[in-house]
Amino acid sequence: MLLVPSNLARAACAIVMSTVLYSPAHAELTKLRYGNVTDMTLSQAPMVAAKQLGYFKEEGLDVELMGFKGTGTLIPQMLAKRVDIGYPNPDTLIISRAPGKDKLPLKFFYNATRASGWEFAVLADSPLKSLKDLDGRKVGVGAMTFGNVPITKAEFKELGIDASMVPVGIGSAAFLALQNKQIDALNLFDSQHATLETQGTAIRRLPQLPRYEALFSNGMVAHEDMIRDKPEVLAGFGRAMAKATVFCEANREACVRLFWKEYPNTKPAGDDAKVLADSVKVFSARFNKMLVFPEGKPRQWGQFNPDTWRDFAAALYEGGQLETLDVDLDSVYTNAFVDKFSDFDTAAVQAQAKAFKD
Repeated sequence: MLLVPSNLARAACAIVMSTVLYSPAHAELTKLRYGNVTDMTLSQAPMVAAKQLGYFKEEGLDVELMGFKGTGTLIPQMLAKRVDIGYPNPDTLIISRAPGKDKLPLKFFYNATRASGWEFAVLADSPLKSLKDLDGRKVGVGAMTFGNVPITKAEFKELGIDASMVPVGIGSAAFLALQNKQIDALNLFDSQHATLETQGTAIRRLPQLPRYEALFSNGMVAHEDMIRDKPEVLAGFGRAMAKATVFCEANREACVRLFWKEYPNTKPAGDDAKVLADSVKVFSARFNKMLVFPEGKPRQWGQFNPDTWRDFAAALYEGGQLETLDVDLDSVYTNAFVDKFSDFDTAAVQAQAKAFKD
């Protein structure tokens, strides 16, 4: 009698075969250094999952994860080729394409956070109700080198806001600055504000201008030399990231636990069930923005929309960060690897996630 394997069994076989086909056992792994714009936090859980699950190794890659203090400190390391792939905001590269500027030989190749990850948060009992209420107030930012600073300046200029930016770092130091009312609002990324909420502080997000909320945030960047000379490495890196994103969507709790396995000191103390639920909330604050795709169309992992780049440049221009819209935006990004990013068995990865036991 012919035995037909179950869907789960077929998916498991596909994963095993994939590992065999991509196994680096017969070849030396290519070492890569990945630079995040902050310390590694739960917002980077898919990156860690790609490492923990062996997706990078299946692509012949050995990826070292590193943290920096903002886009302004990461970019010089990439220019010196001490970091191979980074996760900055787009504004720095756009501004470098303006006439008379020194073009940075870096290019985005994978659209990771597909909507803005930056927010403005105030205490729940704050009298501030809109961004315009921040006029004359103090706004806490991680550091003046953080990638959101130019776009925040642009939005403030468009709204006619004169606010002071105060570097407060991230985590406890930033939270205390808001709680103690040393600042009036926090302008940090989504998972930071979600963390503050899980710690018991009630906050509100101030609504932004719609087109600023729609701007994509961080993405994967590489040196132009690497894009030219090692395209297969970048294609494999992005494919591993796409697979990890599918895995994390299918099993968010497992994704969080994999992050803790890599960074055990980041797991909060307390009741395990509550800690896990709170951490999934923190993780999801950023992760949901990695899943913003056009409705009714197949997901194109890593793909950039040219219109969004034009909107980004327009925002920088209107905010005074660009003196002209005559900017070569086509040189800032590439969609050349998109088909390769999606070249894997989605159903097999989803089955692996649902059956996962750590």
